[in-house]
Amino acid sequence: MENIPNVLAARYASQQMRQVWSAEGRIALERDYWIAVLRAQKDLGLDVPQEAIDAYEKVKGEIHLDSINEREAITRHDVKARIEEFCDLAGHEHIHKGLTSRDLTENVEQLQIIQALEIVRTKAIAALLKLAERAEQWKSLVITARTHNVPAQPTTFGKRLAMFGEDLLIAVRELDRIIDNYPVRGLKGPVGTQMDLLTLFSGDERKVAELEDRILDHLGVGASLATVGQVYPRGLDFEVVSVFVRLASGPSSFAKTLRIMAGHELASEGFAKGQVGSSAMPHKMNSRSCERLNGFAAILKGHLTMAGELSGDQWNEGDVSCSVVRRVFLPDSFFAIDGLIDTFLTILNQMEVYPAVIDQENQRYGPFLATT
Repeated sequence: MENIPNVLAARYASQQMRQVWSAEGRIALERDYWIAVLRAQKDLGLDVPQEAIDAYEKVKGEIHLDSINEREAITRHDVKARIEEFCDLAGHEHIHKGLTSRDLTENVEQLQIIQALEIVRTKAIAALLKLAERAEQWKSLVITARTHNVPAQPTTFGKRLAMFGEDLLIAVRELDRIIDNYPVRGLKGPVGTQMDLLTLFSGDERKVAELEDRILDHLGVGASLATVGQVYPRGLDFEVVSVFVRLASGPSSFAKTLRIMAGHELASEGFAKGQVGSSAMPHKMNSRSCERLNGFAAILKGHLTMAGELSGDQWNEGDVSCSVVRRVFLPDSFFAIDGLIDTFLTILNQMEVYPAVIDQENQRYGPFLATT
């Protein structure tokens, strides 16, 4: 049967972002996580043979998706299948002691989110810098400003770009806040009481707390939720996708405006040598990248709706009704914002303005603008 690709991942996302969200990448994170737990448990006095840790370490890179999928078809449990696979490869059965599936999956997914957010932040800052450069370049280029898409008063093209840049800047500041304050679930057990870990360590709360601190260090975060249940609040996912919609706002408004300007031949996103605008009308210079960027913004709003459906929908300490929804919108939201910002950078690097045409428009509307 043909393997149908994820269009956002295959066509638009960067290799760096795809690696974070790939099946192989996730399993690699899980195995490093299991080994980190094992090392900490051994240091805290549990009977974990060093040869077992060494064996897991030796085979952690042997990731065979087909074998894992075959196991899952039998167990009907994804984590159990990955446990069996890793243990069979290592020849030991020591991982996952005192843990529940969510101790693994929630923390690893949040680690993926944190890593992917850093990629987004780096690219968003690059876009801000390039947009500022373009605004400076054209700060003295007078254009006819429009409200309601009707000529209004004079402004400059640099000022117009700076308007969209400030929108993006506010969103980047919000992204910074989320990254700097993002809490992970931590090691909390099936219902958030740490009962299994306390049993494993004979009721020693200090050792359980130290184990969790060690895992937070492994994850590279400074904060964990104190009174969580089986799952972390899905409002956190909503917050992440919300900031993506916010990040898309300035670039999307910019792209729509540039499309309008291109229709009047005032500016364009650029047209590469050999590029074709239409199979039937070769003279056309379509704003294909701007249109794509606006499409990414629409996708993100759709994913925000999906995230919103899960926010505030938790039953008791949690269930897995959110699983199928999150498997779609979490990685795809990151693929979409990644593609959006990369497309935005391409436009900023290649865009052109046409001062002669701009001057003609200014001359045409100048007498009317002078009356305001």
